[in-house]
Amino acid sequence: MKRVTKALIVSGELLITASLGLMTTGLAMNDPASALGSLMDYETARRVHTIASYLFIPLFYVHTAAGIYIALGRFGSLRKPEMRKAAVTGWTFLISALLLMAFAPQEGIPSGSEVSAAVILTPEEVAKHNTETDCWVVVKNKVYNVTALIDQHPGGREAILKYCGTNATDVFFREHSQNDYELLQAYYIGTIGGALQNSSS
Repeated sequence: MKRVTKALIVSGELLITASLGLMTTGLAMNDPASALGSLMDYETARRVHTIASYLFIPLFYVHTAAGIYIALGRFGSLRKPEMRKAAVTGWTFLISALLLMAFAPQEGIPSGSEVSAAVILTPEEVAKHNTETDCWVVVKNKVYNVTALIDQHPGGREAILKYCGTNATDVFFREHSQNDYELLQAYYIGTIGGALQNSSS
């Protein structure tokens, strides 16, 4: 029991640290113009946020599993080690199922493993993908296949269609938040290897 209690305490302390990192970087990404956002650039904040997220998951599991084990010890019928171990095992399966659902790729959206970060595309190649069935856009020198977003975009289909095949960096950040930019990363397919005229209208 002493080891379980120690695991509860240590994981709790580390969870506080990870949570602070998540909160700080999340706020910095959400509003780069704020005092907090000025302390780190968006890409740095995103990397730290991602690391903190992956640390949070196992810490959360350890902390809650230890808490369940200790809490069940307060109930007479559940004090038996076998009962508590069974409860922790059930919790483990639940967390595992949630993680599998979280990391399973959504149909129609390319996962990071399907696209090489080393893919270099030319402006001419991007310009060819300018239809509602094949729409690529450039944001911050990165190319995104946003075809699947056309019918889902809150601003309507035309808000995307008129920028297919172009550099939409200015209009994207004028109309969207940094959180939207983070979500856009799921559609990344490559990087521009040359200059592309920006579409400002």
